[in-house]
Amino acid sequence: MKPIYTLVLPLILLSAVAAIAQGKLKIDPENRYLLLATIKTSTMQKELDQASAQGFRIISAASSCDQSEMVLFLERVTQAPDTYTYRLLATTRTSTMERELNQAAQEGFRLLPRTITAKEGFLTKEIVAVLEQAPKSSKRYEYRLLATSRTSTLQKEVAQAESDGFVLVGLVGRGENMVIMEKEAER
Repeated sequence: MKPIYTLVLPLILLSAVAAIAQGKLKIDPENRYLLLATIKTSTMQKELDQASAQGFRIISAASSCDQSEMVLFLERVTQAPDTYTYRLLATTRTSTMERELNQAAQEGFRLLPRTITAKEGFLTKEIVAVLEQAPKSSKRYEYRLLATSRTSTLQKEVAQAESDGFVLVGLVGRGENMVIMEKEAER
């Protein structure tokens, strides 16, 4: 039995060290641009937090070719304490996304339309979006999500939301079309 422990214990320790090392994003202080790419949304949120604390702001987003990975490019644009903060949302349900968008919006976050994407999940496609909170911003927003596979229905729903003061800021497909509408919240 002793030889098994001699092999297994070092492997466990190496795994623990690797996991701890992955927790800290290494960013060259000379880099103007930073690429973040990961399958796990929780990892992306942690890396976004670390990058934004160092003055980076999202400039572009996409999903990987197989749609399993979210890819973000950031640019170093500011220094602490005037940094941007981010909240990543990922869900398979339209109602959940709308609720979480509006909760974050009440805290001062605003959707970055260029980050909306459908990502292959375990059994379904997740909708993934990133919200940004600008330094010293006091504006608040409200969101309405519309989702249907019928384009005629979607057209009517968009027209109704527009008459309620919303503007179209995003569209994503995942077997159905999801439109995201936004308006500045009244104070």
